Amino acid sequence: MARIIEVLPQDSEIEELTSPKNAQAAKALKHRREVKRRLDDYLERAELRRALGVDDDEDF
Repeated sequence: MARIIEVLPQDSEIEELTSPKNAQAAKALKHRREVKRRLDDYLERAELRRALGVDDDEDF
């Protein structure tokens, strides 16, 4: 199984790097944050599943 290493910037880092200049940029930034949040949740659930020894085929 491949190892996933988190290399996504934190919200505060994103905020420092980007300040939306218009509505489209603000929308894109909001979308990136939502995607990052979903990925963080997924990785957390995957880590919990591994810790509990739950198979991928079973419902969690």
